[in-house]
Amino acid sequence: MSFPRLTFPLTVDFCSAGYWIGDQGPFKYGAAVTAFFTDGDIAEVPNDGIPLLRELERQLQTFGNPLNPYVREQEADIELLLWPEKMAVNCSMCFAFHSIADGAMVMAERYVFSSLRDFLYVELGKSIAHGNAPRQCRLCGRWFLHEQGDRMMYCERTAPGEESKTCREAGARAVFEKKIQDEAAWKLYKRAYKKYYARYMKGNMTEDEFKTWGAHAAAQRDTVRLRLEGTRDPEKQAELIQRLKEELNKL
Repeated sequence: MSFPRLTFPLTVDFCSAGYWIGDQGPFKYGAAVTAFFTDGDIAEVPNDGIPLLRELERQLQTFGNPLNPYVREQEADIELLLWPEKMAVNCSMCFAFHSIADGAMVMAERYVFSSLRDFLYVELGKSIAHGNAPRQCRLCGRWFLHEQGDRMMYCERTAPGEESKTCREAGARAVFEKKIQDEAAWKLYKRAYKKYYARYMKGNMTEDEFKTWGAHAAAQRDTVRLRLEGTRDPEKQAELIQRLKEELNKL
């Protein structure tokens, strides 16, 4: 659902599962701010909108940091924790019943906003409280809506330089390939995995045998990776890699 263009005064019903703007909704918490961050033409904005964007980013940095640093390469300054109290909004609020599907009614917090700034400020605060917030894609740099429980750092837009592959697909692959290229333990694991998977596909290993090998191999890989990170001795590193190679090829 694309975010609609807004007119003010704006009436919004905030509920536990999302919010409604008049009869439109439910919208996910964070949808409005994300649309604004991605240059969505959601309302008339005084000047070029940059001051409002910076203000919201600062709010995101302040409230969002305890959940996860949504604003890339930044950490929250303790002084920022005093800032939100000074940025009050002007709006009215009451409790009301909102009609949803099949004639059911839900209790809502009904706000009436007179400006885009006030609406986005409240929407962002409620979004972070629900575990949602805009996040910058680590590949293309554009904002996308991060929802509670989602650990992805990449959006689902078409990746730069790709015809169909998304940033999420390309980013995950790039991270994996970097591990393969940079870490000897991953290289050995990938080589061994291909070998034993081929055995399984040819019927030379049972499914249980392959799963058992896979669990053992992954555990050995991760153990060696941690030990490699803890030593700078080339001889010790070579010994660890040789031991991993032997462990991965025991079966």
